[in-house]
Amino acid sequence: MFQVAAGRNWDRNGLALAVGVTLATFCHTGPALAEARGAPNAVTFQVGWGTDTDFTQIITQPWTTNFVDLTMLGITGSRRLGTIGELVGSDIGHFGDYVSIEVEAGAAYRFGYEEQGEFWGSLYFRYDGFLWNDTIYTTAALNTGLSWIAETSEFEKDRSGGQSSQVLHNFSPEITIADPDNKNLEFVLRLHHRSGIFGTIDGVHSGSSFVVTGIRVRF
Repeated sequence: MFQVAAGRNWDRNGLALAVGVTLATFCHTGPALAEARGAPNAVTFQVGWGTDTDFTQIITQPWTTNFVDLTMLGITGSRRLGTIGELVGSDIGHFGDYVSIEVEAGAAYRFGYEEQGEFWGSLYFRYDGFLWNDTIYTTAALNTGLSWIAETSEFEKDRSGGQSSQVLHNFSPEITIADPDNKNLEFVLRLHHRSGIFGTIDGVHSGSSFVVTGIRVRF
């Protein structure tokens, strides 16, 4: 059994609440300024805290999130390929202008209850058409990809009825905020998630989740 890490409940840590509130903004979009985005290349330095709460519950009931003695330190490299409109070469409206596609590769080290490395590759779809972006430049992103860990995880086995796999689906939605005058330095809030896609991969129905914060530098 995993125990809640001391000092990481919601009386002292509001990260999961921030995840729920900010991800809810995905559906409340408006026109953004037609200014240049930050530079296309980026490096992100991140730290995450493991949780044994279900992924959907973290989003819908963030105040119930329980953290466990499992921490992740990671780094990612990413590149923006262009907006959907730019990539298809035609005007397809608002989302074509404000949804950009990125590729990302990441590596992390997990420690605490168990110690192991993790590597992933993902394709991200990032929206930056929020109404308030002239005040706080905000983006929201969804992704799909694959994650590989160095050995099967006991933490994931406990959450998946004894099933685990070194390779699982990577789904890590995030939001970022930045000064509109300095979009090359962003604060990142991410829900880093590995899953078997409801048992599709090796019978794994759950996986692992980390609430992650980080700093992204664009260049």
